[in-house]
Amino acid sequence: HGSDTVNRVLRANPVFEAFGNAKTLRNDNSSRFGKFTQLQFDVEDTSYANLNGRAIPSCLLAGSKCITYLLEKSRVVSVSQGERTYHIFYQLLEAPNEIKKDIWEEGLVGASTADFNYLSTSSAQEHGFDSGEEWIETVDALSTFGIKGDAFFDVMRSLCIILQLGNLTFEPEVVYGEERSSISSIEA
Repeated sequence: HGSDTVNRVLRANPVFEAFGNAKTLRNDNSSRFGKFTQLQFDVEDTSYANLNGRAIPSCLLAGSKCITYLLEKSRVVSVSQGERTYHIFYQLLEAPNEIKKDIWEEGLVGASTADFNYLSTSSAQEHGFDSGEEWIETVDALSTFGIKGDAFFDVMRSLCIILQLGNLTFEPEVVYGEERSSISSIEA
């Protein structure tokens, strides 16, 4: 019971880093969110500890509660030159092709950062990052929390939708005197 709880608390970090950290000009792994983690312990009764000759009761990690706040949402759609958006997007591009095929065959297999406006200012293989190795760690951590199978593919497809939305262009046009917009997608 205790070791499973400890494992889950520790496995949360790769998920938070993948979905909440990005490269900035000052820091390659900058947290773009706030996180408050409350650890919950099962503390032994003091009288029981005293009966067993211990002045200090033992305690086991029983759970945790994590609250995140102030996610820098604008980083998804706009980063400065030399910066990167959230690590998960680059990890997704470095996933094995058989997994990318299951997620979004037409858009991910063979894709690079250059194929997506939101990622085009940087590379998945940028110095100091091993997005492929981080992908494996993130997928493993997600499964610890039950995000696997259909739920996993839903999350990854949602990320693909975000990437594809960045490739849409909106152009004003006038048809028969009426203002409209035309929407098109950049071909990868």
